[in-house]
Amino acid sequence: MGGILGHTSNAKQRRAVGSLQFQTSEAGGAIPLIYGTTKVSPNLVDYDDFRATPSKQAGGKGKGGGGGKGGGQQYMYSASFIMGICQGPIAGFGMAWWDKNIGTVAGLPSISSINLGADGQAVDGYWASVHPAKAVSYSGTVNIVFANYQLGNTATLPNFTFEVIGIGAGVSRASPNGYDANPAYIISDFLTNPRYGANFPLANLDPAMTSSAAFSYASYCAALGLFLSPLLDQQQEAQQSLAEITQVTNSAIVWSGALLKIIPYGDHSVTNAFTVASFTGAPTQGGGDTISLTFTDPALQGGAPYTVTYTTLPYLQMPGAMAGLAQAVNSDPNLVRFGILASGVGLAGVMIIQSSPTGNTMIGQSGGGGIAAAGIGTTTTNSFAPNTTPVYSLGEDDYIVQESSVGINGGAMPGGPALRAGGTPVTGGFADDPLHIVRSTPADANNMIEVECLDRQNNYNTTIAEAFDQGSIDRYGVRRDTSTKARLITDPLYVGGMVAQLLLQRHLLYRNTYTFQLGWKYILLEPMDLVQITDSRLGASALTVRITAVEEDDEGMLSITAEDFFGPYSPTVLYPPANLPPAASPSILGIGGGTATPTVKQASGAGVGGFVPNWSAAPGNVNAPLIFEPPAALLSGDLEIWIALSGGPSWGGAQVWISSDGNSYAFAGTVSGAATQGILTAGIGNTGGNPDTTDNCSVDLTESRGQLLSVSTTDAANLVTLCYMGGELFAYQTAGLTSAYHYSLTTLYRGVYGTTAGSHPAGTQFARIDQSVGRFPYPNTLVGQTIYLKFLSFNIVGGALQNLAEVLPYTYTTTGAGKASVSTTVSGSFTGTATANEVVQRYVFAGTAKFPVGLAGSQGTPGVAATASTTYAIQKNGADVGSMIFAAAATTATFTMPSATTFMTGDVLTVVAPSTPDATLANLAWTFIGSS
Repeated sequence: MGGILGHTSNAKQRRAVGSLQFQTSEAGGAIPLIYGTTKVSPNLVDYDDFRATPSKQAGGKGKGGGGGKGGGQQYMYSASFIMGICQGPIAGFGMAWWDKNIGTVAGLPSISSINLGADGQAVDGYWASVHPAKAVSYSGTVNIVFANYQLGNTATLPNFTFEVIGIGAGVSRASPNGYDANPAYIISDFLTNPRYGANFPLANLDPAMTSSAAFSYASYCAALGLFLSPLLDQQQEAQQSLAEITQVTNSAIVWSGALLKIIPYGDHSVTNAFTVASFTGAPTQGGGDTISLTFTDPALQGGAPYTVTYTTLPYLQMPGAMAGLAQAVNSDPNLVRFGILASGVGLAGVMIIQSSPTGNTMIGQSGGGGIAAAGIGTTTTNSFAPNTTPVYSLGEDDYIVQESSVGINGGAMPGGPALRAGGTPVTGGFADDPLHIVRSTPADANNMIEVECLDRQNNYNTTIAEAFDQGSIDRYGVRRDTSTKARLITDPLYVGGMVAQLLLQRHLLYRNTYTFQLGWKYILLEPMDLVQITDSRLGASALTVRITAVEEDDEGMLSITAEDFFGPYSPTVLYPPANLPPAASPSILGIGGGTATPTVKQASGAGVGGFVPNWSAAPGNVNAPLIFEPPAALLSGDLEIWIALSGGPSWGGAQVWISSDGNSYAFAGTVSGAATQGILTAGIGNTGGNPDTTDNCSVDLTESRGQLLSVSTTDAANLVTLCYMGGELFAYQTAGLTSAYHYSLTTLYRGVYGTTAGSHPAGTQFARIDQSVGRFPYPNTLVGQTIYLKFLSFNIVGGALQNLAEVLPYTYTTTGAGKASVSTTVSGSFTGTATANEVVQRYVFAGTAKFPVGLAGSQGTPGVAATASTTYAIQKNGADVGSMIFAAAATTATFTMPSATTFMTGDVLTVVAPSTPDATLANLAWTFIGSS
């Protein structure tokens, strides 16, 4: 009955939770080691002060009009705890994620102290005062201490994750973005750090790896922008961690001479400039904030400021806005062709990466809405120059070949070409070839590489960076490799794409494997060395390859495995073959390494070395270069300038430097070896036949010491002997030598690839078009502009490079001859009669357009004919370039344009009435015809 009167309640009393629930607390686990900047989950190392406090708010009633069951007692929970995070010392913290909240670590509630993991760091003040018996400093371990953290009505710790700016971020040669670390620093610290390293002796680590030398591993990673942020939180062998880093940085681990070396596979020189554009604020919640980057360079879009913009989406956070602007840069074809890419930089920045920087690029920025520009940082330029000198040049007398028993009894020695050619089981000789080449099929090569990495701009969620070869896919179908898990990459826009491309190139291009055996005199060879190999039966003549493995058997014979080397290489080797007489009766692995004509092993001296190159021999200047632009039929899309170069007897090639203003020059590439170039010694006409069997092309190739060969009728018709003279491309069948370096070319296929066959006077420049001609792409924005070229010669052994100050520039005005012609029309009309000097049309060009002499093909008509001849001026940016003329009573217009006129993006075409217009001429319409 008491219950009916209300002295007791039918509501169930909720019990307070008696202990704290948390996400993870692991004993005996690895303390995470973080390089660069990445996201990590902490580990609970201690907690106390757990309290359940009854809430003053009563429970609510049940549904319906009656009283129902009353609500039970609510509790609010709190606790103090210490979160262990990683090895220290670190640079600091960035973002924090807990449950569904995002903020900064500094903005977390109830923080007592943030300890960055210094050795001997102080004990937290709250823990020392309230819980002195278990107050520990956790020296060397990064931790965050929370005092009486309010957990709400659940006794569960939030699921914390923290962005840690870890070891190596911001140190020397690290990423200019301030977040990622240089892999060379990572490996050095990981192996040798006395507290948390792999106990690897510092004396056994190659000091060149982290040096500032242009060929070092640190320079390679810095130049390519291969900066990483690995999180090492699992127990695994140190070599596995090293292998993961070297795989994504396109490098190999080599143990040599008691030193651990990291050697890049990179085979070309690289220079990149890195600049960070910072922003501040936060995107407007509804979106619509427009931010931009502006690039100004004389070589980009005619020097006019070039702007890319990005407009934020609703509910986008600041890192996402930075990623969006970076993606806008990477999606702009003009910037990509110019060598500019970008990636997001943490909370509020975009890093701009410019390859082969001109030194003239100015970068600007603008904000919008809730985002404001915060400034452009200092540009960091990093360069890499690979070692391209072969160690040895190996010939057919250097290889070890398996002999037959008959051959040994006959006194035959391995290596001799004649013995290999004539050896049989009966006559004696050798049972194997000296050089083996295995080539994988292109159908087995992966043509799409996917790299799984983290995306810092998207809360470190996993994403895929990919690279693919469309030509291979079209031919063989998609062959996808998804095996690369690279969560040490946190920048998928740039680093992820770069890594995927490097992996793709190794899959598709490095398909030859070379194997051969050598004697112990070559014991100094090691993986990643370059050697030249020759075997006439395989068509290999001084072919430069890179050694990938060296195995030594118990008798000292070396089994060498090598791969292709595609970079430019020095024409001389480090250790030339010695010029010494053969020793008597060498053993198969003894003196001379088992060659048919071995070299006596002795101390170095005047008679030991072979040819010693003169590295300082002056190369001399280039001969007058032949510079021209090929037609579109010879190109694959981009416009190109082709340059034929040669020089004197010591000339080995030249670096090509280009400038748009004649003051600041940028490296464009290298031309190695002389082109076959010269001049016409007699004029040549054009009889109209094709093949032209009447006219002869007489050439003098003395300046390049060139040679020309005759070919078959089929090869000539297929343009195998393609040549250039005075704007005309042609091929020949017969090359008759008339005197030293003088030839008479007959049976000519004239005016090929869309060029015009014409007459050319004596003295016209001539060149044979082959691989020795340098090819240099350029953007459409340079069409019609004058460029300056300097050719820095080097000698035949790659030495004595000239400097920019000692050579004179050559000028060339680009024509865009290689651009496929597309018709461009500008149409206009005007109703009524124009007044004096009235602008009847104003047209702004969105792209490049070229109008021919006389505006050929253009049309104009009046609705009412003129009484007297009337001339309308056609202007480019306010200057007269042509005219449109309506003669008296004429029903069509005529046009003038003294020279072909090119309008670039942003140029303005205007049509202006005369100062004294005709009173009857009215209702005009016109169309100007050009090409783009």
